[in-house]
Amino acid sequence: MEIYHKDGTFPRYCDAFRKSLDDNRFNEFCQLSSNEERFRFVSGLRSIVDELQLKREFNGKGMEQAVALKTLGNKAFQAERWNEALVFYNKCYLSTPKENVQEKSIILANRSAALYHLEKYDLALRDMQRALAHHYPNQMMYKLTERKARCYLAKKDYEKALECFKATVTALDDSNLPLERRQKLDRDAQIMINLLPKTIELEKKGKKKKADPATAKVPDHFLEKALWFDETEDEGRFARTSSDLKPNTILLLERPHVSALLEDYSLDHCTHCFKRVSVPIACPLCADVVFCSDECEAKANATYHRYECGFLHILWSSGASITCHMALRMITQKSEEYFMKLKPELAGLTNEQIDKLPVDDYRKVYKLVTHESMRSPEDFFQRTLMATLLNACLTLGGYGSCPEEQHFIGGLLVHNLQLLQFNAHEVSEMIRETPDDIGKSTFIGGGLYPTLALFNHSCDPGVTRYYRGNQVCVRTVKNILADSMVAENYGPLFTQVRRDERRATLLNQYRFTCQCLPCMKNWPLFTEMDPNVIRFRCDGGKICSNVLIIPAAVNDFMVKCTECGEHTNIMKGLKSLQDTDMLFKSATRLHASGEYVTALRKYVEMMETMSEVLVPPYRDYHLCQQGLRGCMLEFGNRYTKTVAKK
Repeated sequence: MEIYHKDGTFPRYCDAFRKSLDDNRFNEFCQLSSNEERFRFVSGLRSIVDELQLKREFNGKGMEQAVALKTLGNKAFQAERWNEALVFYNKCYLSTPKENVQEKSIILANRSAALYHLEKYDLALRDMQRALAHHYPNQMMYKLTERKARCYLAKKDYEKALECFKATVTALDDSNLPLERRQKLDRDAQIMINLLPKTIELEKKGKKKKADPATAKVPDHFLEKALWFDETEDEGRFARTSSDLKPNTILLLERPHVSALLEDYSLDHCTHCFKRVSVPIACPLCADVVFCSDECEAKANATYHRYECGFLHILWSSGASITCHMALRMITQKSEEYFMKLKPELAGLTNEQIDKLPVDDYRKVYKLVTHESMRSPEDFFQRTLMATLLNACLTLGGYGSCPEEQHFIGGLLVHNLQLLQFNAHEVSEMIRETPDDIGKSTFIGGGLYPTLALFNHSCDPGVTRYYRGNQVCVRTVKNILADSMVAENYGPLFTQVRRDERRATLLNQYRFTCQCLPCMKNWPLFTEMDPNVIRFRCDGGKICSNVLIIPAAVNDFMVKCTECGEHTNIMKGLKSLQDTDMLFKSATRLHASGEYVTALRKYVEMMETMSEVLVPPYRDYHLCQQGLRGCMLEFGNRYTKTVAKK
């Protein structure tokens, strides 16, 4: 991940700044040995705040715009176009300034009405609660209490429905309604008040409700007990397994140390947890981000967003990449006092200490690889200058109070920009145009996952990953033997990209020459695998690793291994392959019809059967892996733009 895009203010500023430095000045910079020294030097040369005219701005909110959107929402509502009304009410809510508290309460109430008609009762109830918190007018309170009662009726929560109908009768006393209209609403509420006690009594005599498995909480962190992390001089730290792993084994669930959304997805995904949002909760001050819940909004505004609010437009217009936003947020999610306390111990951290730390501890990620010794002076200069831009946002936002703190924090920003280059992951969402569309895995943001960052690369990875919100899930896509490395993939797969191109990409982006098996053996692309040749595993077992290359039209029952002398029953293997062909057709049909769990079981059965008799690379083997990955992605973030008509 690069630190900036070409179309922005920062690349032009960086180029002009660099050209203004004579050789002597730049040589001074080149001699500096620490990130803090580099930051102190560059930040002391010129004022980026003055030159780029940086300032905090809260754009996108205004009552004139909000009133116009509310009017459009009301028209759509009156025409019973509920989805259209919801869209306008969302935009109106996001546009309403913080100080217009009662107007915000009314728009939240209006939105709850649209949600009620869309049968999104929990979301409607949440909006009504927020409307009350924003001082909804007493004379209109009957609307909310009656709507809450109807929502609880639909949810079959009859006791709460009864409470709300009683509250409606009371609220009608404060209304400005004509007498006839008020009496009708009162009669309707009284009818329900008389009926509901009987319903509640009958419900109590019935069976107790069972817990809904769909609401079971997914753990924030899980690590397969067989996984451990080895370290060698050549490989660095990497994942290894102490026991055999089967396909579809969940190895890791992990929340990010830090994550940030791309600008394009900042208004339809929660900026804190990355869940797609159809009914957003707004930031009180800016219109740049949305939240999925009060909990996410509170966490964000108590930490990083209080400093980023009003500055996101600077980052986005500068051309800064997502890694820059994450480098900034690694700082803003903790206080300056927190980092100053950590300063004495950062350099001496050991792996044993790091492994015991929680994911949100900065020390957990500080020692991740930066390849600092391989960086050029120009690279250091660009990252240091970007750090001055990020630090300017911090300073203008009230973060850091003295030069010593600012220089230390600036040095950490430079460090963050380096480690994120090699350790951050793209967070994705499967997006479809229509339900029948195959879908495209789309980059929506970035995240830094401390445990996942320790997995090394292979062009034939043993795992795949997908995301639920910003939580990553890592699952196996093949059998992995005990004591083997467990590798993920950093981009190029051997089935799609030739070895020379893969190695060049990895060397350029990650500073290593890949030595995985497909690279060492120069495995063919998927399209170049010969379907008329089968690669059988020798029956010699662990004493022989020879591969028997057999024509698909072979007539022999037994084939002798040229290395160990053992005979392998080819007919038994061919019978197994016929079985897998039926499994593949069944799995593919189930996958296409949306029965992903059942399809996944079929793919796993097929993979295990093939692993007993075949040695990759082999077309059917990799087709099965592709099916496994495809099913697993369906358990992660996904979105269909056009819903099928009933």
